[in-house]
Amino acid sequence: MALIGNSGLTVMKFVAFAISGSGAMLSEAIHSLADTGNQGLLFLGIKRSERPADAAFHYGFGADRFFYSLMSAVGIFVLGCGVTLYHGVHSILHPPELQITALPFVVLGISLVVDGFVLWKAAQVVNERRGSEGFFRFLGTSSDPTLAAVLLEDGVACLGVIIAALGLGLSQLTGSYVPDVVATLLIGLMMGGIAVWLGLKNRALILGLSIPTDVQEDCLAFMESQSSVESVRVVRTRIVGADRFKFAAEVDWNGRTLGEPLADWVGQQLDQLADPESRRAFAREFGEKITEALGDEIDRIEAELRERHPELTFLDLESD
Repeated sequence: MALIGNSGLTVMKFVAFAISGSGAMLSEAIHSLADTGNQGLLFLGIKRSERPADAAFHYGFGADRFFYSLMSAVGIFVLGCGVTLYHGVHSILHPPELQITALPFVVLGISLVVDGFVLWKAAQVVNERRGSEGFFRFLGTSSDPTLAAVLLEDGVACLGVIIAALGLGLSQLTGSYVPDVVATLLIGLMMGGIAVWLGLKNRALILGLSIPTDVQEDCLAFMESQSSVESVRVVRTRIVGADRFKFAAEVDWNGRTLGEPLADWVGQQLDQLADPESRRAFAREFGEKITEALGDEIDRIEAELRERHPELTFLDLESD
């Protein structure tokens, strides 16, 4: 929706700029152009991140979403912020001749409706996913940067439309180019702020940001409550994709708990340990049964952890 909407708005805004000569309108046109390209990158990243794991990438391609989101942030910063600020400074040094008609205001009105609708839909998706978590906290901790990118881009787009309209209106009333230039610079700075925020977030995700603290603490509490676990050490976690987590830990298992169910079987075998070969056979069989019991216990714990947190795609419980 954001990609389609901004594609149409880009064309309309450039036409309005060509007619009016307004720097604020050019800023809005560049803004929509940057949003269109960036949302195209986000869409591509989503599709590529959904590919299954293969022999070269055992953990899949979930981080592709982070890479393309980072490229999107770079695009906003260079194309959106950089070009807009350059035009604003150029307008200060070489004041433009404005020919303000009703057309720019009509285009801005259409933009506000389109961007506002997309923003509303994006906010609905955020509300569906965040549960009881705070709105802005969810944006800061979400492992899906594409949703935050669309929400923030369209939020700034709506605010940018209002600023552009105010700049145009004040320039028309006063006959001065200054309000239009101020609006141009403000829109550029807003895009720069969004780009920096998205860039830092995606950098952290690419480097391997740890999973949310509440999920990690719940996993630890659950494991430590199991009678088969004496302690959990050296926990390492990372986000490997949108809603895809990896949890690794070294576990000190309680051998007494694992061995207790074998008591009857051991008792049956004791009467047959008269010679060294029988004892060796018993030791081999006992070792096999303990290994199987440990494997079954790990499988059980992993299954229950995934039931509690379906986003735990990769679990690595190593015996300490």
